[in-house]
Amino acid sequence: MNQQNMGESMHGTFRLRRSVLTVPANKDKMVAKALQRGADQVMLDLEDSVPPGEKKGAREIAARSFPELAWGSVTRCLRINGMDTPFAYRDLVDVVERAGEHIDTVVVPKACSGAQIEAVAMLLDQIEANTGQAGGIGLEAIVEDAQGMLRVEEIAMASSRLEALVFGVADYGASLRMPSRGASGHGEEDPDYPGHKWHYPLSRLLMAARAAGLQAIDAPYGDYGDPEGLERSCRMSAALGYDGKWAVHPDQIETVNRVFTPDESDYERCRRILEAFEHARTRGEGVISLDGEMVDAASIRVAREVCAKWERIREKQRPDPGT
Repeated sequence: MNQQNMGESMHGTFRLRRSVLTVPANKDKMVAKALQRGADQVMLDLEDSVPPGEKKGAREIAARSFPELAWGSVTRCLRINGMDTPFAYRDLVDVVERAGEHIDTVVVPKACSGAQIEAVAMLLDQIEANTGQAGGIGLEAIVEDAQGMLRVEEIAMASSRLEALVFGVADYGASLRMPSRGASGHGEEDPDYPGHKWHYPLSRLLMAARAAGLQAIDAPYGDYGDPEGLERSCRMSAALGYDGKWAVHPDQIETVNRVFTPDESDYERCRRILEAFEHARTRGEGVISLDGEMVDAASIRVAREVCAKWERIREKQRPDPGT
């Protein structure tokens, strides 16, 4: 069972995931440009955006891109094909054997059971042992159908490599046979439904992620020509407690990063909470208060996450001394 702290990887390192930009791995020029767009994480995709006949070539480009391109502070991510396809094992073997020490996370799409996550983790163990790599590749699981949502708690607890759960809204809606309202994903209003029809799956996935100490990342907003809809969609998931959101177009990154960046006032309060906690701990005091209010354990955990996120954002914004 996964016992890591909220927002931390298997090594205790906080990975910034306000924005995740997906790019087809078979488009080498797009891959290079994606790293300059300001996303916290860039995901080289071997799945939906790559036709079956181009999978092999896409693996070759990915295996070269991870070690050769200047990634800087961008989290390096690879999305493999689904575990129910004939492509997934070759995705891992062909790319990770050559470039595993330059990959931060592997995304497992259409996750529908904990066994799938365990299988990917075991294969990574074997590849790292065989090649002598240091190891440490994290996993992210996309929950995007009814079966996966039914087992989301099992998926969340499946491996200590797991760092994040991702909500796949389009395929999830299709698996429930919801009428299609376009490619936007959640955020748009549905005239036939009086509430927010994605609230339940978003909340359930978030709850499973937090219980397992994982980050929760929202689905992309597909209509990149609708900035108001994107803003609304970001604010909905941020209000629930999500850590970030996928982007399908570089023009979406600025909005996504802004909405999922903590306010400075929130950071200052969280910093003061941690200072009060440390002060009380060094004095052997069991009760912590700030501004006349009691501070509980949950508040301390949230404060740690907000401060870690804030510091990583500031670190990313500092000029590179080598430039």
